[in-house]
Amino acid sequence: MNEVAVKAIGLRKTYIGGVTALDDVDLELEAGKIYGLVGPNGAGKSTLTNIIAGYLLPDRGEVYVNGVRIEDFHQAILEAGVVRVEQHPNLAPALTLLEHLALLFPNIFFDLDSLREMAERIAGDLEAEVDFDQRVENLSISERRIFEIIRALILCEILHGIGRKPVLILDESTAYLPVQQKQTLKNYLRRLTDLGYTVIIISHDLSEILDVSDEILVMSAGKIVARVESETADLGELVKKMFEEVPFIELTESGKESAEMSGREALRAERLSIRDDRGELVVKDLNLIIKEGEIHGIASIPGTGEKELAECLYGVRRPESGRIILFGEDVTGKRTGELRSRGVGFLSDDRILDGLIPGASIEDNLTIGSEQYFSRKIVLNTKLRRKIAEKLVEEFSIVFKNLSDPIETLSGGNMQRVYIGRILGRWDKLLIALHPTVGLDPRGVKLFFDKVLERKRKGLTTIIFSPNIKELLSTCDRVSAFVNGKIVGTYKPSEISVEKLGMIISGLMEACSS
Repeated sequence: MNEVAVKAIGLRKTYIGGVTALDDVDLELEAGKIYGLVGPNGAGKSTLTNIIAGYLLPDRGEVYVNGVRIEDFHQAILEAGVVRVEQHPNLAPALTLLEHLALLFPNIFFDLDSLREMAERIAGDLEAEVDFDQRVENLSISERRIFEIIRALILCEILHGIGRKPVLILDESTAYLPVQQKQTLKNYLRRLTDLGYTVIIISHDLSEILDVSDEILVMSAGKIVARVESETADLGELVKKMFEEVPFIELTESGKESAEMSGREALRAERLSIRDDRGELVVKDLNLIIKEGEIHGIASIPGTGEKELAECLYGVRRPESGRIILFGEDVTGKRTGELRSRGVGFLSDDRILDGLIPGASIEDNLTIGSEQYFSRKIVLNTKLRRKIAEKLVEEFSIVFKNLSDPIETLSGGNMQRVYIGRILGRWDKLLIALHPTVGLDPRGVKLFFDKVLERKRKGLTTIIFSPNIKELLSTCDRVSAFVNGKIVGTYKPSEISVEKLGMIISGLMEACSS
């Protein structure tokens, strides 16, 4: 047996409101391995790794990393060598990436040129194009994620240089990366394990976990319920271990129960061009037709202009040129409030930052913006409001103790379910969903698509932007390929394979008709 990198003894953690996140967890991880940590939303994955990294202290029990008992965040890094990339981007919008790197060493002089050189070298190894002089607020979520990974790898390299054996934790931080970049990262991490690094990856993408890890740890209800060698693991068995049942994730044609699409158009974009926050043209002469009552997928690599397109269709961003026709009416340049009044809803990709109100209760976050259902002018019907919140909690299987508790008492996955439940609970005529299943466990993914299919049965229209081609082809009536700022082809699922569509949006194949 290799040297023990992480040892946890009897870890227990209960949050305000009585939610038990960890229930007497015992754990040993060997050095020089990549571990996948999987489980449903609220299973305790982030809490466990937060305690290993010193971000949280357990109510009971203790954890050792490389023989050092973890007592706080700084000690975990400097003495034990723990480096963690958090579940959600944690960067100051007004700072450049290079300034964030400088913050790694706030109290000592450091050669910034050498730091830039190191960052550019690692970015090159990961085949990532990163402008370290760019401010965070100008970056896409995928660019922010790859930078946070690069920053963590720099810190690991420095710690390794002073004799530490780094333990790197990646908490859902690869979700927005293109497929090719995930592969280069996997190869990079594999080289690090040869140097004695230990890597823990949390992800709801089980196929990714099977591919990258040596061993998979399954968590459920605050406990580690199984450990499986990746080479012998089966995807269906993993899901069974997570949920004690296999949720029906992929929908077949017969399972869609879809009503026929009308011949009418819900939305038409004509020669639409859009600039990003840096002034670069990221959508160029784009043409797109969405039919009433359809589920329409837009497959794209994250950070290639799909967010700007979605924001423009919702009125957050004005187009440079072109027209947007909504239900037969020209709405080009109209703002979000106007489009909301016409029945357009939006589900942001940054669900924690854009979708939730920190400090507000779970009930508040479930019902904000839906006042028309429980108020008359300035008078609120608090009983009806509570009933709406309870209904959404039940429908979206949100794990909580009390609706009056602050939203922060929920796990990251359950916070996302609150936002998704609030938006889908409004039954907008046209819903624009940007990367909706990122961060959701398989059951959460199924819940989302069940609701989307229910929308379709009601004659409502849904546009889903996603890099998950398999999900799109399993659930959508048509899927458009978004490449280099344009729609290069639109296909029915029967007309194209997952592999071909993946190659098209990756730029490895020209658009095809079959």
